[in-house]
Amino acid sequence: MSTHTSSSPRYSQPATSRRGGASVSTVLGALELLAVAAASMFLVDPVLAAALNALGWSAVGFHPAGAAVAMTIDICIGTAVWMLARNRSTRSIIGFVIAVAVAFALPLPLFWSGALSGMAAVLLGHVLVIPAIVLLVALLPGDLGTGRGRATRDADSGRIRLILERIARRWPTLLALLLTFGKMLDPSITPAWALVVLGAEYVVIGLIRRQFRDRRLLHLHVIGAVAYAALAVLAMVVDPMWAGVLIGFGWLLHAGWDIALHRANVVVWRWYAEACAVFDIVVGVAAIVASLALRA
Repeated sequence: MSTHTSSSPRYSQPATSRRGGASVSTVLGALELLAVAAASMFLVDPVLAAALNALGWSAVGFHPAGAAVAMTIDICIGTAVWMLARNRSTRSIIGFVIAVAVAFALPLPLFWSGALSGMAAVLLGHVLVIPAIVLLVALLPGDLGTGRGRATRDADSGRIRLILERIARRWPTLLALLLTFGKMLDPSITPAWALVVLGAEYVVIGLIRRQFRDRRLLHLHVIGAVAYAALAVLAMVVDPMWAGVLIGFGWLLHAGWDIALHRANVVVWRWYAEACAVFDIVVGVAAIVASLALRA
């Protein structure tokens, strides 16, 4: 009696499936990096512009070479923080900085030779950043892909890397500070109706995320939403100076709400609660400062 043994493993995954999964991971990784790079450019630019203005270097941004350097910094700072928070390898972070810098530098010789205007050279740099990032992800799919098999940070990370990782883990705080940077420079009072949104947002998010299995938690949030609506109405009818104080108090009180939800890890995502707490504190303090300026 003879036996037949199959030469191929019975439960092996097809190579095409593995390649398909890797390609999807690479595409998603490229899209993620492009989205973060765009967000970083818009969020960091006001901070860099304010720093250059404070140093008396505001004219630097009007020259194509200066604009190329500024845009490289804008894109790389925020994206590097995100990559650290995502445990991307050091070589991928360095590679990203080089890719963006090269993309903005390539059009400069054309500008210096007179083949391109300064505006065209800067715009071309923005366009070239896209294929540069896509190429980087294609070259380092294990580092920058979104699949489970992607590489994590270096096992023997140095002290500087570990310090930067600690900072990067506070990315929600950094994001909130960037979003409220304008409020820090020019304090103003948010509209009273924003308090209604502020009070109701966690009810909506909690319902969507099905976080109110404990009805007492739902009742507390509904009461909070009603209280914030009442505070908004009150702010609309009192003197503008006191309205600003009430609005600022409402935002600061909401920061305490954020912190409580962050500690309990309920209703909203922890990163959202952290970002919201910082955002609310800055907006609340800005409203109070602006209202006191009305009195003066």
